[in-house]
Amino acid sequence: MVLKAIKIKLNNNTASGMYILLKPHEIKYTKLNETKPPNRAYKIEVAVEVMYNNKRCRGKSTFNIVKGTSIVEAVSSLLGKKNEMKQILKAKGTLKLEKVTLEKINTKDRKFKSLYNAWINNKKITTAKNTVRAYNGSYTSYVKDTKLDNTTVDDITVDDIQNLINTLINRGLKPKTIVLLKIFIKNVLDINDVNLNWKKIVLPKVVAKEKYSGTDDEAKLIAKTLLEYPHPVARGVFTFLLSGRRIGETLLMKHEDINYIKNLFTLPAENTKAHTEVKYQLTPLLIQAIKSQKTTTGLIFPLKHESIMYHFKKAMRSINVHNMVMHDLRSMVAVIALRNGADIYSVSKMLSHKNLSTTEGSYLGSGSELAAEAQDTFTALIAKSDDIIDVDIETDEFTILKKLYSHASDEKIYEIIEMMKSTYFTNKQNIIENIL
Repeated sequence: MVLKAIKIKLNNNTASGMYILLKPHEIKYTKLNETKPPNRAYKIEVAVEVMYNNKRCRGKSTFNIVKGTSIVEAVSSLLGKKNEMKQILKAKGTLKLEKVTLEKINTKDRKFKSLYNAWINNKKITTAKNTVRAYNGSYTSYVKDTKLDNTTVDDITVDDIQNLINTLINRGLKPKTIVLLKIFIKNVLDINDVNLNWKKIVLPKVVAKEKYSGTDDEAKLIAKTLLEYPHPVARGVFTFLLSGRRIGETLLMKHEDINYIKNLFTLPAENTKAHTEVKYQLTPLLIQAIKSQKTTTGLIFPLKHESIMYHFKKAMRSINVHNMVMHDLRSMVAVIALRNGADIYSVSKMLSHKNLSTTEGSYLGSGSELAAEAQDTFTALIAKSDDIIDVDIETDEFTILKKLYSHASDEKIYEIIEMMKSTYFTNKQNIIENIL
């Protein structure tokens, strides 16, 4: 049966240009005369119209809606898509996707630069954008146009790799940067059947950065400074960083990823380090950070990584903090949360760690520290239990007698307890009656 495009009716007038695809017998309305969705998954067609090169230009797209979604929810979730469609039409005059053509690979050209380009093209399909950006940045800065880059991979030796590494060490590059270089060079060579003995290649040791060790008051000052930073876009980015988000995924967030009805924002799989889609709750602070931006479609925070780094350093200098980078905010948020009673599982979810062991290894300290904490806890429990026993006995006697003789004063009850402890009296009931 052919589906018919029926104009969506909503009393709040937000469904302009939207049509629901229904079978004739499914066309129904609520008591408020609003479109009623069918009891199944359904489709909504969104039509837009703009001026392009002084000519009227139209376009439409169809979206799948999950079963059980109300029309109000569906329309609200598509408003961002509708705005995005308009922007594309204004810029290109069509909604048709451009055909993506990957570069042809000449298998006879085995120079490193040619094989690297082939490898990175494949990575763009399967790997997070930030990772691809990191590889390309490292390649462009330290390998491109070097002797290694123009060498046929079959002629590359262990000495060639080691000489490049030594040169970069002498230039003062950080160990982490050099290790990243080794990762993609090894990948390119391995995938093209060039087998080197990588055990012979000496790399600088990467020393793991210590987790945040400042006080709670220092963390409060840092957070206050960032949340009150005068630049509105940078302040919005800082707000999300203080919720445990990474800088890369924050700068890639789009308005289309926000669901204000359910108060959720989505990080698409291609933008996350773990390559999995994750959803987070929007707090009032995060909502304010989004709504304070001038953008309504596309990127929420249209700032380059270099610009946000400039603003962060400026903010930290204003409070004489000179030993932090933006990524340290994740550590600060996690440490302060754990220090003030948050459980490790919750912190792991906040940081979007794929494995709980990652969070434990980063923020729970060494095995000896944990053992000492456990022993201290047990020792304190023993000491505390000794104190509790005496108090409990006295409290029980007082409570029992108070219930039996509710008209008696507290002083009289305590007098009874003392008298009962004496071996001189044998008839306790008489004691109580005599005192009362």
